[in-house]
Amino acid sequence: MPASFRTCLPLVMLVLAACSPQPDKAVTTPAADSPMAKAKAEFSRLQAQGPDATAREITKLEYALTRNLMKAGGLDAALGGEAKAEAALTALYADYERKARALQSGLPQAFVPVNEGGGGSLGGEGWGGAAASTVLGGAQAETAAEAWERGQDRGETNGHAESDAGGDNVSVVWTADTVTLTTEVKANVAGIKGKVRTTVKMKVCPDPQGKVKAEFESVSSIAAGGGNANTRISASVEASVDDDANLIEGNDDTESTAQQSTDHGDFVDVSDRISTSTGQMGPKVNGQGGSASDQDVQAAQFMARMGRFAAHQTMRAAQKAWQSGQCIDLQVRSDPAKRKGAKPNTAYTLYAEPRAKSDGAPAGGTVKATLSGGSRLNPTGKVKADATFDYQNPTKKDERASIDFESRSKRGVGKATVEFDTKKRPSYRIDFAQCPGGGRESMRACDVSKPFTVTACGGMASITHIPSSDRAGTWTFKFSGAGGFADATGSYTLSGTEESLTQRVVSNKVCGHAAGRTVCATPKPSTATWTKIEDCDE
Repeated sequence: MPASFRTCLPLVMLVLAACSPQPDKAVTTPAADSPMAKAKAEFSRLQAQGPDATAREITKLEYALTRNLMKAGGLDAALGGEAKAEAALTALYADYERKARALQSGLPQAFVPVNEGGGGSLGGEGWGGAAASTVLGGAQAETAAEAWERGQDRGETNGHAESDAGGDNVSVVWTADTVTLTTEVKANVAGIKGKVRTTVKMKVCPDPQGKVKAEFESVSSIAAGGGNANTRISASVEASVDDDANLIEGNDDTESTAQQSTDHGDFVDVSDRISTSTGQMGPKVNGQGGSASDQDVQAAQFMARMGRFAAHQTMRAAQKAWQSGQCIDLQVRSDPAKRKGAKPNTAYTLYAEPRAKSDGAPAGGTVKATLSGGSRLNPTGKVKADATFDYQNPTKKDERASIDFESRSKRGVGKATVEFDTKKRPSYRIDFAQCPGGGRESMRACDVSKPFTVTACGGMASITHIPSSDRAGTWTFKFSGAGGFADATGSYTLSGTEESLTQRVVSNKVCGHAAGRTVCATPKPSTATWTKIEDCDE
């Protein structure tokens, strides 16, 4: 078999070039001639070269190798000869580039905003079948991590989304600590069919031991008539996270494989492993048959190494996810609990307790607090979790302050912000029509930032407001008098300025009880006016 089994090595090489993550914190430095050091050097070279330069370099090689593979797999004969096969492959390359760029812009927008930009033209040459799809693969790890973050931020612990553009598909599936993104590109031009499916999967939240895993797989095929040629590259990397939420570089286990075959019985199957836990290093030939040559085996081994690099690319994207703050619930409480509308110079004890969202266990590591505004915070550097801080709020009235907390551990990063102020909470006169006869009734609420109950109608009615934010909340209404009683529940929203607010009240159901009968109804939304007052006795 010709050396064309190397045809799909761009599939993983472009994955590495498509994104440019920040380098990880180095913990150990492997020897310059070690397999791990060589792998890192190759990865750095591809990253520095950039996606378009790598695409140009690899596509030129891929064209010649793919032509040989087509001959070995019987595709030339099915297409009507060498000239027609060359024309068909050129058309396929152009279609792959177009579809890959379209899909890159059409990733599920429910989770990740469109990022315009990317590589330029390849001079009209198009992208090789594998190379075109790997432009997508290079962005998939970044997209998957962002999709997971946005889903968690919306409170969607589990989710799934798909996007279909021109018959090509992108799907995202995520759980509380894992995300998988798959793209599939299909083309059928000039009698030749091509398909490439690329999948990245990552564990985005480290386990209690700080272990994480990232996986990469690319499955591609070209076909014409009854001839087929297939390539599969898969790789996984298991790594560890330190107490500062960074990857421990040089302390991981990787396993990668590459298989190529034609319908004529030619095949090669190799694997490559670098394991710091077992000491296993280097490639292995699992199978070789048909006309596969030693040169084909060497090419497949190179592809397996490129698959390993792709898995590392996925791992670096996963690191951004566990450092986003979505893996850790950083719980912050204070004593006293009241932080807004407090008196100046109030002394607080703050408790920062990071907990892993996946199992609720203490995350450990450290917590750092950063004060914005007055007055004094102690300590100011990193403190071992669970952490305790002393804080004194602003020294004057009508001032604000906030404290940003960040925890870092082998379980990930946690983030939280607490706010303080010495502003007097606004007081309001509330005017509404609720009493028998429809007359307007007024009442006063001295602090509407916390639950409050007001009475009306000569004491026969009571209304309890429970704020959920500065502009919304729930309420309950109770009335007793005139030989019966009534009750209702609902919600309210506020609009307007601090000086004058309009409250819109939506009732779930109002039920009245009198003379042994109960009558319920759902009234139309009503409004009330809140007018700010300066003095109010609690």
